[in-house]
Amino acid sequence: MKLSSLQVLDAFVRLGGTGEAAQGLEMSQSAVIKALRLAEFELGVNLVTTLQGRLMPTPEAQALTQRAQPAFAALRRARHEADMMRVGMVDRLRVVTVPGLAHSILPPAITAARRAIGDAAPVEIMFDHVAAHLAAGDADLAITYGPLPDEGLRNIALQESPLVCVLFQTDPLAARDEIGLEDLDGRRLISYGPDGFSSADSFQQALTKAGLAPRISITVRHTDSACHLVRERCGVAIVDGFVISSGLTEGLVVRPLRASPAVIAYAHHREGAHLSQSGQVLLACLMERAP
Repeated sequence: MKLSSLQVLDAFVRLGGTGEAAQGLEMSQSAVIKALRLAEFELGVNLVTTLQGRLMPTPEAQALTQRAQPAFAALRRARHEADMMRVGMVDRLRVVTVPGLAHSILPPAITAARRAIGDAAPVEIMFDHVAAHLAAGDADLAITYGPLPDEGLRNIALQESPLVCVLFQTDPLAARDEIGLEDLDGRRLISYGPDGFSSADSFQQALTKAGLAPRISITVRHTDSACHLVRERCGVAIVDGFVISSGLTEGLVVRPLRASPAVIAYAHHREGAHLSQSGQVLLACLMERAP
């Protein structure tokens, strides 16, 4: 089966249709359909069905791609590496993180690191699926609310922060110096949802210890989403205090949560894996900001 047909089949099932696959692969829809028909001929399996006038994956196509996910993931990584080679980013530092920390502690550390190494090293920042990226060797350094349970990883505590409340300027609670749990009774609360890769996520543990986890009404992945919701007066955002340095709270009010448990940011890299000079410098910059 041709490599191009495998890529098309992966995109077709993953994105849910020929039009979506064509858009994702930046090719014509007719080329996608032709590749799928060729794959059907080569495999002897029906991969495409028509549902309400649209070409959709068959159960056989879905089962096939589910079993072949490791191969498809390897293909996507190879294609990504080829793209990076084409734009001259072969020797880049690959950093994977979660959106909350990408908005706060990571940018100033990258700025400091690039000053230290003469702005010479290219950097690629990736989001989510942190453990999978590390396991596959797709990332050199990770930053999360860990720790991560993988025994093959180093978990390095970087910085601690309490939970804070982000409020609209006219919110009555904005006049308080700090906010207690009782002040949030009856309020719609916005916060990050569980990340799905670490049972020891320090942010979720802080929410749980504070008694707020079951009271969250709106979950988001990105800090800017939480802040935009506050601007639209959808509720009070409960995030970590790292957000204060991000600039995302401009025009809003940030107040500490009284007696808040600590949220801890961690860096991770694989034991025994060589960390490049730029990775070592970035890790040192992250650690310098730690208390």
